[in-house]
Amino acid sequence: MCGISGIVNINHHRIDGLQPKLEVMNRLLKHRGPDGNGIWVNKKNSVGLAHQRLSIIDLNTQANQPMWAENETVIVFNGEIYNYLELRASLKDSWNFKTKSDTETILAAYQRYHHDCMHHLRGMFSFALWSEKENKLLCVRDRFGIKPFYYVIQDGLFIFASEVKALLPFLKSVDTDEEAFSEYITFQYTIGEKTLIKGVKQLLPGHALDITNGKVNVWRYWDVQYNIDTDHTETYFAEKLDELLNDSLKLHLR
Repeated sequence: MCGISGIVNINHHRIDGLQPKLEVMNRLLKHRGPDGNGIWVNKKNSVGLAHQRLSIIDLNTQANQPMWAENETVIVFNGEIYNYLELRASLKDSWNFKTKSDTETILAAYQRYHHDCMHHLRGMFSFALWSEKENKLLCVRDRFGIKPFYYVIQDGLFIFASEVKALLPFLKSVDTDEEAFSEYITFQYTIGEKTLIKGVKQLLPGHALDITNGKVNVWRYWDVQYNIDTDHTETYFAEKLDELLNDSLKLHLR
């Protein structure tokens, strides 16, 4: 399952008490990853990432997170990339892999494809990737929102976590968002990015977020397409569906 969290000063200023704040977030997410934990803070003390690990692939400590790469990118990642072996094969000419983990394939994909890296990932995931050279944070949530990603922007800080409870210690007040609550009691879920806690948002499924030049930008990178195809037969669609399901199951069984 894993738990990710972090704090970023949007204007790249120093954050007082950053290390202990990240330790608090990790403790609140410990149940999500009992196999290990880690914290990374940049030299300016303006960015910090934390991770609670549940080991699935590459069980040794080389795959621990936050994972730092030689190109000065660092990532915290929750989920699984099912096509990581194919990605490794396609990226090995431009990346010297040091682990067998799917986490490292995201770092390699970012170096090759930058903000389009998520289009090459098949899986369930939420991750935050910081580029020290670019002073830029990229956060991505999988297409159907299987893995969670919550955040709050407060006093120039972008604070995120896998669960809302890890954000609560940093809120000035914990108040119910009445509009989101109305949606919840009507539909049993909130419709948009709002959550039951005022000021706390969720990164929606199929969306990405970056922080660059002091601005937070959110965009949709994927959506379901409902274009009607009248050019093929019923047999074609049955065979295509069977092919896609078998391919998906084959990757998931890894």
